Amino acid sequence: MRATGPATPSFGLREVRAGRDISVTVNQQFAAPEQSRDEWPKLVGFVPPHAAGFRYRGIAGELGAGGTVVLAGMSGAGKTQLAVGHAGQLLERGDLDLLVWLTAESREAVQLGYLAAAAAVFGEEAVGEQAIRRFLTWLAETSRSWLVVLDGLMEVEDLRELWPPRHKTGQTVVTTREEDAVFPPGVRRIRVDPFDETEAVAYLRSRQAGSPGRAAGADELANALLGFPPTLAHAASWVALRDATYAEFLHAWSARRDRLRPVHSALAHTNMPLQNGFSETVHLDVVATCALMLDLADGLVRPVLDLAARVAGGPVPMAFFESPALSRFLATSTGRDMTTDDVRHAVNQAARLGLVTVDDRRSVRLDGWVRRILLEHLYFAREQAREALVDQWSPPPGVNDVTAAWLAAASAPDPPALGERAAGDALLDAWPEPRGEAGPHQVFFSAARALRSWAEEELWRGRCHPVLIRAGTALKDAGLTQPAALYFQYLHRKAVRRLGQDHPDTHEIRGHLLVVRGLLVHDDADPLRELLAEQTRTLGPLNRATLSTRGKVAFAQASTTPGDRGGEEELAKVLDDQRRILGRTDADTLLTRYFLGCLRFWSGDLDGALRELKKLEKDQRRALKHDHPYTLYTRQLVLETRAAKEETGVLGALEELIADQRRVLGRDSEKTLVTRHNLAVLRLPGNDPLDGADELGSVLADFTRAFGPDHRETLAVRRNLAATWAEAGDEVGALAQLEGVLRDAVRVFTPDDRDLEGLRRLHDERRHSACWEVFDEFERIWGPGWHLSQRKAAVSSASSAGDALAMARFWREILESPEAAASREAEGELSVRRILACWLGIAGYPADAAAQLGQVLEEASRTCGPDHRITRTARHNLGFWRSRAVNP
Repeated sequence: MRATGPATPSFGLREVRAGRDISVTVNQQFAAPEQSRDEWPKLVGFVPPHAAGFRYRGIAGELGAGGTVVLAGMSGAGKTQLAVGHAGQLLERGDLDLLVWLTAESREAVQLGYLAAAAAVFGEEAVGEQAIRRFLTWLAETSRSWLVVLDGLMEVEDLRELWPPRHKTGQTVVTTREEDAVFPPGVRRIRVDPFDETEAVAYLRSRQAGSPGRAAGADELANALLGFPPTLAHAASWVALRDATYAEFLHAWSARRDRLRPVHSALAHTNMPLQNGFSETVHLDVVATCALMLDLADGLVRPVLDLAARVAGGPVPMAFFESPALSRFLATSTGRDMTTDDVRHAVNQAARLGLVTVDDRRSVRLDGWVRRILLEHLYFAREQAREALVDQWSPPPGVNDVTAAWLAAASAPDPPALGERAAGDALLDAWPEPRGEAGPHQVFFSAARALRSWAEEELWRGRCHPVLIRAGTALKDAGLTQPAALYFQYLHRKAVRRLGQDHPDTHEIRGHLLVVRGLLVHDDADPLRELLAEQTRTLGPLNRATLSTRGKVAFAQASTTPGDRGGEEELAKVLDDQRRILGRTDADTLLTRYFLGCLRFWSGDLDGALRELKKLEKDQRRALKHDHPYTLYTRQLVLETRAAKEETGVLGALEELIADQRRVLGRDSEKTLVTRHNLAVLRLPGNDPLDGADELGSVLADFTRAFGPDHRETLAVRRNLAATWAEAGDEVGALAQLEGVLRDAVRVFTPDDRDLEGLRRLHDERRHSACWEVFDEFERIWGPGWHLSQRKAAVSSASSAGDALAMARFWREILESPEAAASREAEGELSVRRILACWLGIAGYPADAAAQLGQVLEEASRTCGPDHRITRTARHNLGFWRSRAVNP
């Protein structure tokens, strides 16, 4: 979704009014982190600690070259630790101002992480895709050094339009198990393999440096474990805790591996197939080392780890383990009293055993392989419980054995929950409030996603577990309305199928879906009215979301049907209801006042609009803040109203507004580009038209890149750019550009669109001027002594017929006439040749036009100079016709 604010009159304040596109920003926003905006360096996210016995590897040197690097390899090969080591070195040397560490297991997780980074960098609330774009723009422009680590990327597509920019002061490191994935150009891929034999032996010996006798058998064990870091780490911990030797571990490990082989080998091929990145070669090795480590654990460690495995989509906040819901479940399942201290002690013991790591921000991490093994055991337990229920089920009398077996599998009750709902309860207990720091929301969202992927059916048994709804509201509260809409659509379909249309949970999910749909639907009247009817019926007429949609319906009606007072009157009624229910200073209430100000502006009541908008801006500054997006929308409209009244001081105020918009909304936000467009147009009267054309051309390039060639405001800039070239004397070039704008507008706009009507009028005017430009140009070059009356009839006929080829022939005749040749000078000849080429292009020969203009530009640069008017105009014409030749 493209997140924009309510648009203001566009086309650079010139004649055509456009851009009634509306989007309402969500009201719940994340507060900034406690770290001050002026404190550097900054750390965003949950950076894993160094693993026990951490060693710098030779491959780490390749990260020092900078750029965008992907560390690809199987799970457990050491990719994350390489990234941790690289980040640590940069921080220790003082070479890093910003470190952003994100768990990249989903697109939504990356977006939530970027919002946390935006809040940390800008020291203010960060909401929606607009804030994400602003942060990525900051990365591209800042002089500060930064490192973004996207850890555990699952799908390359999740980073579409979210790749950090390539910049001389920044670097991006991605870790992924997807070794065969295709990455964008310019991305360096580094394959990360397990330790080689030398590295493995050195690691094992270093872990027993204080007791070298324990290292006996290190060479044989390193070879048996294939240099795989997770199994080597478990072996080192087991030896240290047991005060044993590596040779003893090898004996115990081999025996356990053989005993576990039958069950786990079958599991890897059937019920729980190994995912990409989990190698069958080391699967049983890890199963055996995990089993040996769990033998050393107290009784509470295993159930705590089992609960953690269900939610380990990334780091698991310690708040999850400290939740009352978790303690209650463990007390029930173990049959003894349980406190938070007991659970915390179990986590700490698991960390001492090397089964988890705990970082300094109180988050707990399970290695991917450890989680896999724990889930395998949970799968066994779940299947055994199901089989026990099937065995207890009695078939109806008279049913044969085959049918009885089928009925048993299909009709037996579901097994009792083995902790999935308790894990969901714990996540819900620990999940921070919507206005909390954005970083933890990413971690909790990833945890909920991991729980849903593991045991979604259990979370729907009897009702929808609230944690599934909380994951969706986290996206909505963050302003990620498109992902939230897709998520709630999925939940609603599931609720209808599992619970029925009338279940309370179905109604609640439907309400959330209607709210986010309201944030997505803009000024298309029919979808807005349909949404309003649904919200009124489901949420009630005075619900915040319903009132917001009522306002949007009224504004759409008033702005698309001039003279119809019904929409404006309904908008005033909405404002009264919002003041009464939400309050006079609520953001939605203030936004409705903005809509009313827009209507006044568009109606031509400039004095009334300016009066009300100034009051609104004052109220917004007090109730929201100076930099709130709604305040910036009003500031923009105030300045456009002042410009329409031809007040002084507008140019400087627009420049200040653009600086604030770039900082708050982002360089490529629609509002920022619209203000740049308006500023460029307002500067035109005092500028050389060619300089004005250059400024508008820069705005056009940014609009086209950010929103595409068919966006209404992009067409507006193209229209004004053509008009500016006409003022610079390039009538035929302006006509060619306007024909392109008109052709695209006919395809994009409805037939009765007033912007389209204005374009048609302007096109007719420019065609007339371009056709008669021949006489003005002829007299300018060769003087008034020429008698051209005999040619006027031919020009008039070609103009009326729109015959561009006839105009090209006319100019060819002039260029080749003996009279012109006798008095021709270089500048005049180049001007005629340029105009002739443009008429050829309009006649349908863009390649020929480009070829001729290339020659004109070369000669003009040589004879008149690179900054001469003819040279600059020819350069612009050449670029236009070359693009038309490639994309006719």
